[in-house]
Amino acid sequence: MILFPQPRVLECFDGDYTPVSSAVNCDVVSLFQALRRGLEGFCVTHNALLGKEEYHLDISSEGVAITVSCEEGLFRAATSLEQMLRRRKGTLPCLHIEDKPDLPRRGYMLDISRGRKPRVETIKMMIDFLAALKYNEFQLYMEGDCFKYAAYPKETAHFDCLTPDDIRLLDQYCRDRFIDLVPNQNSFGHMYTWLRKPDFHHLGLFEREDEVPSTLNPLLPESFEFVCNLYASLLPHFSSEFVNIGLDEAYGLGRYQIEEYCRKRGKDVVFMEWLNKLNDHIQTTYGKRVMFWADMIYNYPQSYHMVPKDAIALEWGYELIQSQRMTDHCIAYKNAGVRYYVCPSVNTHGSLTSRMDVTTFNIRTSAELAVQYGAEGLLLTDWGDGGHSQSWVWSMTPIALSGQYGWNTGKPQDGESFKAEFIRNAEVFVDETFFGGASVSRLMYRMANYYLLEPERVHVCTMSAKQLILPMNETRYAHLFDMKDSGDDFYFDNVIDYVRRVMADIEKLSFDKLLKREIRVTAQLIELGSEVCKVKLHPQQSIARAQELADMIDRILPEYTEIWNIRNYEMGIERFVGQLKARRDEMRAMKAD
Repeated sequence: MILFPQPRVLECFDGDYTPVSSAVNCDVVSLFQALRRGLEGFCVTHNALLGKEEYHLDISSEGVAITVSCEEGLFRAATSLEQMLRRRKGTLPCLHIEDKPDLPRRGYMLDISRGRKPRVETIKMMIDFLAALKYNEFQLYMEGDCFKYAAYPKETAHFDCLTPDDIRLLDQYCRDRFIDLVPNQNSFGHMYTWLRKPDFHHLGLFEREDEVPSTLNPLLPESFEFVCNLYASLLPHFSSEFVNIGLDEAYGLGRYQIEEYCRKRGKDVVFMEWLNKLNDHIQTTYGKRVMFWADMIYNYPQSYHMVPKDAIALEWGYELIQSQRMTDHCIAYKNAGVRYYVCPSVNTHGSLTSRMDVTTFNIRTSAELAVQYGAEGLLLTDWGDGGHSQSWVWSMTPIALSGQYGWNTGKPQDGESFKAEFIRNAEVFVDETFFGGASVSRLMYRMANYYLLEPERVHVCTMSAKQLILPMNETRYAHLFDMKDSGDDFYFDNVIDYVRRVMADIEKLSFDKLLKREIRVTAQLIELGSEVCKVKLHPQQSIARAQELADMIDRILPEYTEIWNIRNYEMGIERFVGQLKARRDEMRAMKAD
C-alpha cells in the first residue's frame, strides 16, 4: 500500500527522491505552508480546470511536481506527500498520481451529549486523523449539557464542558486542515436532557405530568424561542455555512397535546412546518443552510416538495436491511430534487466495540449509493446511546474505511470480494497511525464480531452489551429477544472464551499503553455482559456467581474511570458507571427464594 485513501490514478516507476530535510518529519499543516511559500525540490503549478480538491503529483529522481487549482488541492497533495514521507522514512517513490474525491462532502459526526464529552486536546487528535484521511467535514452532535450556552448559563455552571472559546479554537484548527466544523444541535426530538429539567418540562409532548418527554411541542411559541436561544448561544462561534438541526426520532409527533392538530394537518405537514420555520430563522439570522435527519420524512414522499430549497436531508440507516432500503430513498430524493447525504455508522453504540461485518457493509453500501444517485456527501455517525460506554479506539477503523469510500469508492461491489483490500488497508493505516505499526486492528476486528456467537442478532446492539445496562429483573429487550428463550450458557461461554483468546493475542503486541488499556477494559466489559446474560438465564442457580460478578464490577470501575478522565471531561461518566453500579448492587442483593 503506497497511499491511503487509495488514489484514483496511480502509476509507479523505478527509483525514488529524497527531499530536503525541511520536508521530512514535518506535519501536514507545516508541509502545506512550506509548499505555499516555495520549497526546494517541489514545483507547484496551477491549472484552473482542476477541481478544488483535485491534484496531480509527479515524483521523479529530480524532484516533485504538483498541479492544483487552489489551496484545497494543494493541501490534499501535501497530505499524500506527508503520508508517503512518513511511511518511507524521508524518501518519496517515483510515481504519477491523478486524484480527486468521489463525493464533495466527506464527514464524521461525533456524539458528545450522552455521556462521553471529549476534551479539546482529544478532539484535536481526532481532527488530525480526519485530515490525514482527506475528510472535509466534522460535526459535534449536541443535545444538551455539553456546551456553555450563554442563554442558559446555570444549566452547565457546575461542571466543565466545551466553551465558546473552545469552539472557536476548534473551528480554526479545522479550517487550518480544510475541514468544515459544522454545528449540530438537535431541536425537535432527542430533547430529553433539557425537558427533564423543571424549567423546560412544559415545552415537551407528554401524556402525564410525571413523564420525561423527549420531543418538543412545535405549536408552543416558547418552544421556538427556546430553540432560537440555543442557536444564538452556539452558531456565532462556527464559521461554517451549514448547521445540522437534527429533527430525528421525534416520537411525540402526532401524539399527546398535538394529536388533533396533526390529524387535521397531517404529521408530515406539521414536521415540514417546524423544519421550514427553523430554516427561515437560521437563514435570515445567521445566513446558514440547514441539514436535518430524514427519518421523519422518507415515508412521506408527497411532502418532499416542502423541503426548503437549500436544505440537506441526511439519510441514515445502520443495519443490513436499512442499508438496502437506502436505495429507494436515494432514488426518491434524486427524483424530487432534494439535496441529501447518506449517513452510515461506526456501529459502536450498543455493542461496546463495533459489529464490524455490519459496519463494513453499511459504509460500503452507503458510499456506492451516494455516488450512483448523486448524494452531496457521506457523513459517518458515531453515537453515544446508553451512556457512551465505548472508547473511541473502536471507531478508528470504521473512520479510516469511510475515509477511503468517501474519497474513492472504487468499483461497485461485485458480489464476492467485499472490497477486502479497502478493509485491510484501513486497518494498516490505523496500525501505522496509532499502534506503532503493530497489527492490532485485525485482532480488534475479530473481537468486535463477538456478537456472532450470541444466540440472537439484535438491532444496532449486542445481547451482552444491552443486558449490561438493563436491570437484572429485565430479561426482555423490546420485541427482539427474551433471555429466557436464549438457550443455555453454551453461547455466552463461547463469547467469553473467544474474547479472552483474542485479547491474549493483543496483549502479546507492543503498542501505546493507554490504547491497550482501553481495549482491555472493553474485553472485560464484554465478558461481564456475557456473564450477566448467564445469570439472567437462571438466576436462582447463579447466586454465588452473581456475587463474584459484583466484585468484578468493583475491579473494573477504577480502571474504567481513570481511562475515561484522561481523554474526556468527568461530567457524563455517571450514566454508564451508574448502570454498572446498579447491576452490582442488584447482584449483591440476590437471594435464593
